[in-house]
Amino acid sequence: MRRQHAFTLIELLVVIAVIALLLAILMPSLQKARKMAQSTVCQANVKQWGLIFRFYADDNEGKLPQSIAGGSLNSQQAYWPVATLSYYQDEKIRICPSTKIVRARQNRSHGGTLAAWGPFDLGGPLDWWADFDTGSYGINEWCACPPPTADTYWGFPTKNAWRMMDTKGSNRIPLFMDCVYVDVYPLENNAPLDFEPPPYQWSNGWGDWGSQAMRLVCIDRHGGAINTVFLDASVGKMPLRGLWKWKWHSNYNINGPWTRAGGAEESHWPEWMRNFRE
Repeated sequence: MRRQHAFTLIELLVVIAVIALLLAILMPSLQKARKMAQSTVCQANVKQWGLIFRFYADDNEGKLPQSIAGGSLNSQQAYWPVATLSYYQDEKIRICPSTKIVRARQNRSHGGTLAAWGPFDLGGPLDWWADFDTGSYGINEWCACPPPTADTYWGFPTKNAWRMMDTKGSNRIPLFMDCVYVDVYPLENNAPLDFEPPPYQWSNGWGDWGSQAMRLVCIDRHGGAINTVFLDASVGKMPLRGLWKWKWHSNYNINGPWTRAGGAEESHWPEWMRNFRE
């Protein structure tokens, strides 16, 4: 009679141990590859947003979105989410693949390092959030073209705004980027958070669009950096410790207190950022 061969218990345990060892060796590489793929898709998304703003400018005498009501535009039509709606169809470009949509409660106005902002409570017939209820990116609100009669917009001086898409030094001007809110007004004296924010939440007390706004983009979403499209439609990774070196508005001091030229030393950075490159 022919003998039937089968694995012994010891042989099975050895095979399982080998598989577990291989998984332990491969898992970090797989996770790294996954994060790199997510970052690549994110860069493709913000690249498309750069083209969207380019198309908008081409149709509006080279101007960036108006941001506030004025002339023939109401506040919804003037703001970037509605101003750009007709220039794309794929809603996936609103979301960084590194983030999750957290719908635990309505009026989730802020997202987090790994969480999308929104959804917002729905309002009246002009409620633009009904069409744009969540996302992972925000605009540098200094990139706007407010009505010429306005001295301020959203409480900030219009003289600092980058009004036109074609602007000298546009490759140094951040336009649209990874962000925990829809927009930000970064200033050179904004300080980073003393602690690393939790991945899926944000408190307005940590920073908001008009108060310590740099904190809303100083998030470790892509290996100590965020993805950004600049005003010239070029795309790049901005290291978190280098955020303060870009020309956020027309009178922004690129040698501010959070740059090496402005006197920042290693000890100035919070501990969670000290291993990041500049």
